[in-house]
Amino acid sequence: GIAVSLIGRNHPLGILLAALLFGILYQGGAELSFEVQAIDRHLVVLIQGLVILFAGALENLFRPQIEYFVKQLVRQ
Repeated sequence: GIAVSLIGRNHPLGILLAALLFGILYQGGAELSFEVQAIDRHLVVLIQGLVILFAGALENLFRPQIEYFVKQLVRQ
């Protein structure tokens, strides 16, 4: 719930897409664990954690450039 909201940035469309992503990861991990013995359910949780980590890192990385771009658009 909280992770989906963070990834979707509290926007209805973003939350829908983030929920779809997490659902696909969860269900795909379950199917994959039946097919391949080397893949564990914990791997899916790890991938979800990495998605959250990198999404937050990318937001903080590009925030100054985005704010500068938006300020330039507003001034025109």
